[in-house]
Amino acid sequence: MEKGEPGCLGKVSDFIAGSLERFFYRYGVSLATHPWKYILVCLLVTASCCLGFANFYMESRPERLWIPQDSDYVKTIDWQKENFPNDQRIQMILYEANNVLKAEYVQEMYRLKKKLRAIQVTHRHGRNLTQEDLCYRVPALGGQQQDELRRVKLQLFPDRDPDAPIDWSLAFDKHIYYEFYQMMPTACLEISILEIWGDNDAKIEALTDERVIEEVNTATMSATYAYPLNFTEFLGGIERDSSGLIVRAQSSLTQIFMEINRTDLEVGSMNNDAGLAGEVNQALYDWEGEFIRVLMDETGRPQGLGVYLQAERSFGEISGETILGDVGFLAIGVILLFIYVQLMLGKFNLVETRPVLSVLGLVSVFMAVGISYGLCSALSIPYGPVHSILPLLMLGLGVDDMFVIVQCWHNLSQEEQRAKLQQRMGRALRHAGVAITVTSLTDFAAFTIGATTVLPALQSFCIYSAIGIVALYVLQATFFVAWFTLDQRRLEDHHNGLLWCYKHKEWTPNSCSQKDLCQLFFDRIYSRFLLTTPSKIAVLVVTAGMLGAGIWGVTNLRQEFNPVWFIPQSSYLFQFLSRAQEYYPQAGERGIVYLGALDYPQELYKVGKLMENMRCNQFISSVDSWYDLMADYVNASMGEDITGQPLNKSFFSASLSEFLFSQSGSRFQDYFHFDGNLTIGQPAPTVVASKFDYRHTSLDGSSQQISAMDQTKELVNSAGFSDFAAPIAMMYSSWETDKIIAKELARNLSLAMVAVIIMTLLLLANILASFYVLICVSLTLIDVMALMTWWDLTIDTVSCINLVLCVGLCVDYSVHIALHFLQVRGTKNERVKVTIREMGPPVINGAFSTFLAFILLANSDSHVFLSFFKIFFGVFVFGVFHGLTFLPVLLSLIGPRPYHNAQHETCPDLPSTYQSATLTTKDLEISEHIYAQVPTAAS
Repeated sequence: MEKGEPGCLGKVSDFIAGSLERFFYRYGVSLATHPWKYILVCLLVTASCCLGFANFYMESRPERLWIPQDSDYVKTIDWQKENFPNDQRIQMILYEANNVLKAEYVQEMYRLKKKLRAIQVTHRHGRNLTQEDLCYRVPALGGQQQDELRRVKLQLFPDRDPDAPIDWSLAFDKHIYYEFYQMMPTACLEISILEIWGDNDAKIEALTDERVIEEVNTATMSATYAYPLNFTEFLGGIERDSSGLIVRAQSSLTQIFMEINRTDLEVGSMNNDAGLAGEVNQALYDWEGEFIRVLMDETGRPQGLGVYLQAERSFGEISGETILGDVGFLAIGVILLFIYVQLMLGKFNLVETRPVLSVLGLVSVFMAVGISYGLCSALSIPYGPVHSILPLLMLGLGVDDMFVIVQCWHNLSQEEQRAKLQQRMGRALRHAGVAITVTSLTDFAAFTIGATTVLPALQSFCIYSAIGIVALYVLQATFFVAWFTLDQRRLEDHHNGLLWCYKHKEWTPNSCSQKDLCQLFFDRIYSRFLLTTPSKIAVLVVTAGMLGAGIWGVTNLRQEFNPVWFIPQSSYLFQFLSRAQEYYPQAGERGIVYLGALDYPQELYKVGKLMENMRCNQFISSVDSWYDLMADYVNASMGEDITGQPLNKSFFSASLSEFLFSQSGSRFQDYFHFDGNLTIGQPAPTVVASKFDYRHTSLDGSSQQISAMDQTKELVNSAGFSDFAAPIAMMYSSWETDKIIAKELARNLSLAMVAVIIMTLLLLANILASFYVLICVSLTLIDVMALMTWWDLTIDTVSCINLVLCVGLCVDYSVHIALHFLQVRGTKNERVKVTIREMGPPVINGAFSTFLAFILLANSDSHVFLSFFKIFFGVFVFGVFHGLTFLPVLLSLIGPRPYHNAQHETCPDLPSTYQSATLTTKDLEISEHIYAQVPTAAS
């Protein structure tokens, strides 16, 4: 036993620990004296905070969730929404078979095409709308018009091939062509191999397998739109013969273009709810729902043909349903948790069982969740798709606090148990309050640090968590303890544990129910075995081995984030995307370069130079150039070469207008925004924005993806435009995240560890104990991150959030042990034995109860919940090992001295009487004096 006066840090320790213990003693006495008042206050505060739900908002836009708000992607998206709002939504169908180029399969594709055209949805004004009303329309000179135009070609150009394409704007006088253009028919834009035959029922019904193969190899023109198409682009898994002709294909892709009605958006817009949002009017959203329903119906489908689909609404709908659907797993987990808590808190008899207290303890957890959601909503902090795991986090922390409080109650000595109920509750809370304060403040500090991240989803989640932890701490120390007091009154008056109004007369507990097997295990078996020399050596060797393997695993942990992971693997959308990636790997990410209000006549040559430089880049496979087509058209129409030079403003306006109404340029009308209306036969108004498309090569891994994105940005930035210019692609949101996620993770974890060492040092007031806690947290983090490598997880936003949670949970396991070790005297082995005996049960119960809450998530299809399960499984295994095995061994060997005012442990071998909390005569006199000053509560 150490002697002597405490040093400077010891005095700080005495002051902090003493102040906290005195506060919690008084608070416990007051709670036990006025339980109903405190319960009512807790309920009123919770109800008041829940009023904030009126301002609840679920953020679904990817640019507001997964990437920094000062990133190029967000800036470009914001500019695009203002200057180039997206008016198209593309629905996709993938057909798969051993050979899709069979007549019966092509006929099935056509049958489904007609079935989709027959879909009707109701507009908000009551009229029925079909695909014809909702689709994106383009000029269509195929079908009967194509036959008529062929006859015209033969008459006007008898020396030309009548099937060869011709630009009618060059063949006719402009006035004649413009009259013809205004009468030109339009059709819904739908691209697939069916365009070989168009809407010709007779041709498609008469197809044979040989005819399909022949026409796939020879067709070059769309039968509906009468412009060239490369039909091999819509085939996957192609097999060719020795002459290069296609003989078989395993898949065929169909794209259906629909148009957003922005007039309807003024009334209301739909957004998906899982992080990839897009505006859409209600009628189109309903049509997409019917599109999914029709294609999922396999009735009458030929054997061997698989149909897979992607609607624009699919991602958000499936992701949201999966996350919300897995709440059912959470509900079952809560039931399992209740059963376990009831078994651990109470005893196996009708009076000492505590089902009501168990329920109310869990209720306090959900009250904390309600306070967190309500306050954050009131503060306009958005709710994201990963916030669904917050109740699980709160359950883990809340149940741990419950077990610590109840265990400290059971740890009261026989002398203390003879005191009045108010005094007993004060003395139990005196020790429990300090323990849960240390862990709660450390968790709060870790999440407060996490809230400084630049990742919006992580920032929002950490704010929700930090507020929830504070609310949980207050409720467990108040609401739960108040109910605990009432339940203890009920128990001591021999009332039934479930039916409090029923009193058992002449009740005596059965002997079996008085045995605490968990405590007996830690006292008689575990602590004695762990503190033997061979066991200590084995623990140190195993820990070192785990550290070595963990470091190797962490070095192999890769960073990658993809919003597609929010899609469950059993969903139709995941099946579509996996097959699309398999059959069309050559189709790299499609991007768009947006250009603002440039001086287009003077800077047009810069646009051409940029397109040329992009084609030369190793990561860009193609550029869809309106500039090149416009230059060719102007050269053919006016005999002027406009490449590489500034243009006269009036010449540019006239040339651009003619090009955009030509057969080759009409599809680019939507690629420009004008300060006015584009009118046929009139010079184009001033261009205020434009765009062009490009496509990346197939990129392998985040390193290539980030390089491709950065080089494309550099090409655009170096072009020297006078106004806004930026490239963007859908996956740039993920690549932007990949670019900074590793740094953010390292930053957040480092700051969280700093918070851990500061808070534990402040509250434990012992450098060595705080350092040991930090070691345990660090070792747990290393092992968990290594487990991520072996369990096929990557560094992404979800795992980043979970690792911050990991810090919070594994701190609890170590801090409880370290704190209690400092609170008792004796040899190091004796102090460890007492610590394990008294704090082992609440630590293992808290950890195992948390494990029960999320164990069912192992069957989840949600990336959020599945990642949560995998990482928290690691936290449970490695956190408990380091907290209950490695740390006790370390403390038994080189543990710090106890607090100067720590109590003597005089009876270390008595499992039912714990002397570490025994008060001196002076302490009892002070307690009585304090209690005498507290008014007695009404019964």
